Amino acid sequence: MTGLFLSQFDECMESGKYLSKITSDREAAIEFGVNSTPTLFLNGVNIGGLKEYGYYRVRLEEALNEVDG
Repeated sequence: MTGLFLSQFDECMESGKYLSKITSDREAAIEFGVNSTPTLFLNGVNIGGLKEYGYYRVRLEEALNEVDG
């Protein structure tokens, strides 16, 4: 069970209740270079989408070294 109430979902979709918020969020994401899910940011830098663990580990270690000096 997903917890999704289809009648509420359908009503929301038909009414367009959140369309302006979704559009605004989508435009902001595009502006920041988001083009996939997930997209991760580290220190405000887009480090991309789904990659292997080692890639993120290196990026995190680099960021921590910058902080520790």
